[in-house]
Amino acid sequence: MENLTDFTEIGRIVLENIKKTRQEKGLTEETAALKSGIDREQLKKLESGNLTFLPPPYVIALLRKYALALGIYDETLFKQLKESADIPAPKSPRKRTAQSQKSADRTENKNRNLYASITAIIVIAAAALWMIFGRPIQQPPPMEASLPDVSELPAAYTSPTAPPPPSTQAAAEAKETISPAPAEPEKTAVAAEDEEQAASLSKSEQEHSNETTVQKGCFTLSIDRAAMEPGKEIDILTPATGSIYYFSDITMPSGEPIWHEWELNGKPVDRISVGTPTGNRWRCWSRKSTGNRQEGKWTVRVVQGEGVEIHSDSIAVTIPPEEGQ
Repeated sequence: MENLTDFTEIGRIVLENIKKTRQEKGLTEETAALKSGIDREQLKKLESGNLTFLPPPYVIALLRKYALALGIYDETLFKQLKESADIPAPKSPRKRTAQSQKSADRTENKNRNLYASITAIIVIAAAALWMIFGRPIQQPPPMEASLPDVSELPAAYTSPTAPPPPSTQAAAEAKETISPAPAEPEKTAVAAEDEEQAASLSKSEQEHSNETTVQKGCFTLSIDRAAMEPGKEIDILTPATGSIYYFSDITMPSGEPIWHEWELNGKPVDRISVGTPTGNRWRCWSRKSTGNRQEGKWTVRVVQGEGVEIHSDSIAVTIPPEEGQ
């Protein structure tokens, strides 16, 4: 049975640190609830010092989420908090017997030899491909592992732009003798003005192409995670719809964090992080429960960095007509 006295004392120390940090950062309870993703009523109970409205494991999970959101997570302090609540540590595996250890060693040696053979075959194949095509094979970017959270985490994918392969035909043409170009005729004032306008337009288009752009934003009921694409797009909701996804396809992101800010009838409901882009393309999504509402209008604002809105979409709940009407 847990030691409630120690649990309460250590929990209040954690709460004091969290509350002090929130006040130093100038965050209200409502803003802190949106930032951490904790229900506002639960956050009020925590800050009031109530550590018994939920079982200790759930209270510890909420405190951990709150501390991580404010950037003051103390692993040692939370370890003491878990020990005071008698949360068992992971059991260490049993020691292997001598016979099982020998069997495991033989299996490991076989696997090691197999891996070595496979590696040698891959190296030889790669060398052969290099000699045939004259350039290395581009390997796909490694996938990053993500840790689970209390809320559903969105997925995202970055597609770095690879430089085009050298052109053999262009290299051959470069070797040819270049004949002197004929003298250009004198430019009139009108031609010079047209060239200046064209250069200005080209520069403007180039600057525009480097801006962050949401190529696609839509609501859907499903996500094809393998293809990183949304399911069938929808433009209305019915009261029977329990939850929806919002999908974003962003090009040339600034490298700052991206957020999906969900609003209902113009009022903020949730602010969900959809990752920090690392390439020239970022596909991401977030999911929200609609609660089988009879009416209302949902809006998602795509925000970059410190509150810079780059796109928004809305969808309304519509009651379908009865059959025969």
